[in-house]
Amino acid sequence: MRTRSLLAIVPLVLSGCLSTVTSRLDRTNHQLDTTNQRLAVVNDELADTSQRLAQLGQQLDETNQKLAQIQATLQQMDRRLEIVERVVRKVGGIKEE
Repeated sequence: MRTRSLLAIVPLVLSGCLSTVTSRLDRTNHQLDTTNQRLAVVNDELADTSQRLAQLGQQLDETNQKLAQIQATLQQMDRRLEIVERVVRKVGGIKEE
């Protein structure tokens, strides 16, 4: 059975009828190679972008921590200034609003 199918293809190969098929396969392989190369480049770019995003995430976390510390400090200062303001109003005879 195999021999018969191979014998049926031999005349087509010898006459050049399969050259269009092989040329199409060659073009398709070339396009696939080009696509694979582009995908590799895009994959590398995505890896770089992911790394940058991770770094930005860390920086945002650090910034948020610093802002939380600043906010706590400002709240503490506000409480202290309220006390000072009350004393100044009492001593100066200023009525509270």
